[in-house]
Amino acid sequence: MTSLTVLLRHSGKWNIESNYVDYSIEGILVKEYASYSDLVQLGIDLSSKSIKIQYKVEENCTPMEIHNDIGYRVYVELKKENREFGRYPLCIITIEKELVSGGSLIQGYILQIDEAVQMYDSDTDDTLALDFVSSGQAIGVFELDKNLIISKTNQRKVMVDNYALLCMSEDCEGRFKASSINKLELFKVREFIDKHTCTLKDKVYEQRQTSGNLIGGMIRPKLTNHKRKYTPKDIIDDVKSDLDVDVSYMLVWRAKENAMNFLRGEPTDSYKKLPGYLYTMDKTYPGSHIRMGFDHCRPIMVVDGSHLKSYYTGTVVSASTLDGAGHILPLAYGVIDLENDAAWTWFFEQFKIAYGDRKNMCIVSDRNESIIKSISRVYPDVPHFACIWHLRNNVYKKFKKSHAKLSEIYFSMAKAYTQAVDSLMEKVDIRVKEYLESAGYEKWVRLYAPVNSGWTMTSNIVESINVALVSARELPIYDFLEEVKKMFGHWNCSNRKEATQTYTTLGKKYQEMLTLNEAMSTRMTVIPSTEYLHMVTDGGRNYTVYLLERKCVCGRFQVDELPCPHDWVVLKSKFLMPEDYCSNYYKPNSVVMTYDVPMYPLPDRNEWNIPAHVAEEVVLPPNGKDLLEGQRRSAIILSVNCYSRKINIHVAYMGREDIISERVEMLHVGFS
Repeated sequence: MTSLTVLLRHSGKWNIESNYVDYSIEGILVKEYASYSDLVQLGIDLSSKSIKIQYKVEENCTPMEIHNDIGYRVYVELKKENREFGRYPLCIITIEKELVSGGSLIQGYILQIDEAVQMYDSDTDDTLALDFVSSGQAIGVFELDKNLIISKTNQRKVMVDNYALLCMSEDCEGRFKASSINKLELFKVREFIDKHTCTLKDKVYEQRQTSGNLIGGMIRPKLTNHKRKYTPKDIIDDVKSDLDVDVSYMLVWRAKENAMNFLRGEPTDSYKKLPGYLYTMDKTYPGSHIRMGFDHCRPIMVVDGSHLKSYYTGTVVSASTLDGAGHILPLAYGVIDLENDAAWTWFFEQFKIAYGDRKNMCIVSDRNESIIKSISRVYPDVPHFACIWHLRNNVYKKFKKSHAKLSEIYFSMAKAYTQAVDSLMEKVDIRVKEYLESAGYEKWVRLYAPVNSGWTMTSNIVESINVALVSARELPIYDFLEEVKKMFGHWNCSNRKEATQTYTTLGKKYQEMLTLNEAMSTRMTVIPSTEYLHMVTDGGRNYTVYLLERKCVCGRFQVDELPCPHDWVVLKSKFLMPEDYCSNYYKPNSVVMTYDVPMYPLPDRNEWNIPAHVAEEVVLPPNGKDLLEGQRRSAIILSVNCYSRKINIHVAYMGREDIISERVEMLHVGFS
């Protein structure tokens, strides 16, 4: 049977600060599945003495007493979570039974009442423990497991003249009454009946309660992993299962908040760490803008924002693309106060500084007006494509059309390679047709796109990042930024390793597509016209392949930048290598170069050497609670943008002419 090592403190006493002092110590072993009766067998003669066992969950909390099996189970669970020998020491007090026996405490006895229990607040219903003092030593009350309660009086936090201790049961005859002698601290026993006529034990069990501090100590180990979902409902169920006590939702919610603040610090303190964090980033990753990674991927950028769920909220915005193996490559991320024109314009400006312009570049997002406006300002010559998934959802909400029927027609139009859109559009309701036309075919139909966006027609890759960060978005800002950096670093390392160990012609995703196209070409026939012009027969239809121009009338060769099935059969007939007709972006060498710059971990926070001028910098949380008087909630933008090897914190206060906008730029790790 498993045993726990416990530090035992005895022969001491509790002072007025609830600290156990003047004690002796020794170590004992307690069995994990023992009972309270086993615990009290500590070599003490219980025939003449009673024992009181207490411990403290936290330094400043009230001591908890173990007086039954459930109390012992709670203590064992706490020790199992923290087996450190000196944690949760048991503090023992022994009491001479003759001092409290019913036969010796009779009417007419004179007792001294401890000052700590002479104060009573009649505004509360709290049950107060009563300790008697004889020669300065505290003793228990009648050995009845706190079976007496203090009745309400009209006194209000003053020295009481009379004490009346009554049983919790109204029908019980058990009672203790005493009155003061000439307003002194001496009280005379007027009446004492220690025989109970009620089912006291059942009544006591019904009144069991637990504190937020106890619950916080119990759940704290389960909150260390932020990815674990541990709701207040789960905590209520655990408290009921472990302690057999019913607790309110609000109590466990506050206990969880306090436990998380204990583990992660106050939310405001997280912003105070940012200047030192960014300074350390600068020292760890010296340098400026690098454009390596994005240059080895197709020039397609997908952007989106997602709400943070921490105390100060905010929005995390990001830009990503796909590498040559089909993996997500984060290019930039940031935290802004609100998704508005100013924030998105700033984000794209910083992205342009880092990566500049690229030929045939395009940007994909939902139809957020601020994103569209900002792109037109910062990248006036770069086309914006609407996410076809978001556009479809807008149609459903606006027109309530049949999902199954409209989906088939809509996605066929969006993904069409050839001129089939007009015929498909005739099958659509006139109102839906007008709405999609007003959105602009060039925004969502691949065939009419001014530049080639390939398969990237949705914002799924940034939505995937948002899902991966769903639990991290509940963290304070400092912990969130660190979690994002670690996650992206793990992705980069994993993708780099996969690329260096790839021995196929193309990256994983595109190699699979190439293999599928080859399988589809097995039943096709080729009729050559010239060395580079061929006609391919497929299921009774003829397709013309322009090998030199890398085109096929089906449209897939030039859009996918991979040999389509018609090209495949031509290449096989001429004994040509298919990789020579694939985009260089899909080849393993390009993927390796994408992740050429590794990400290094930061030194331990205790080793940070932060100059005084950096430590004194102030970064305010993005809401009105900590702003200067007169500043609006919507007037502050705090953006942390991580791109390539740079991070910017932009703090701008608007609405007051005497406050000047300021920008603090710090170098940061890159994901290129």
